[in-house]
Amino acid sequence: MSTEDSPTSSDQRAAMARLLDRPNLPTTVAEATKASAESRVLRREPQYNLLLFRCGSEWFAMPAEQVVHVSRVTNVHALPHRTNHAFRGLTASSGAVVPVIDFLGMLDLPLANNSLVSKPRMVTVGTVAESWAFEVDEVPGVYAMPRASVKPLPLTVEQAPRRISSGLLVTTHGPACLIDPVRLLDEFKKAIG
Repeated sequence: MSTEDSPTSSDQRAAMARLLDRPNLPTTVAEATKASAESRVLRREPQYNLLLFRCGSEWFAMPAEQVVHVSRVTNVHALPHRTNHAFRGLTASSGAVVPVIDFLGMLDLPLANNSLVSKPRMVTVGTVAESWAFEVDEVPGVYAMPRASVKPLPLTVEQAPRRISSGLLVTTHGPACLIDPVRLLDEFKKAIG
């Protein structure tokens, strides 16, 4: 492009002045106002703070406010004459004696695939006064997820996770069942009882 073909700075200024001097139509102002308001609403969208964890090959998420403690795996002391396969025994967590549940056993899910990297953790959930612990294979952390991102569980989800789940989330690690804390604690109580 030669200098003769390029627009001069006076041409550019004139074009800019025409752009800025054009009248604002009421519909244009209304559309811009609506778009601005919608973006503000999206920023205030209700969110979940969720602890994401993996048991076996399944991913789960639960509201972080239900989590009392996440720690390295501790010793579990079996109780004699307890035959429930989901109840593993007792452990010490944050200075309290806590019942330990076999999460996969409770849900009748298969054990972890040996090819999956495992960084086991003990997750204690409930309240300080009434809590339960279970081992998980991995805990990547706590994530904020929009509440609107929770989808209904598809029919392909096995019946066992469905008992404790209230929906399905798509996370960076793959699909995860959103755990309903009330249902989960009911399952824990059944396992101990």
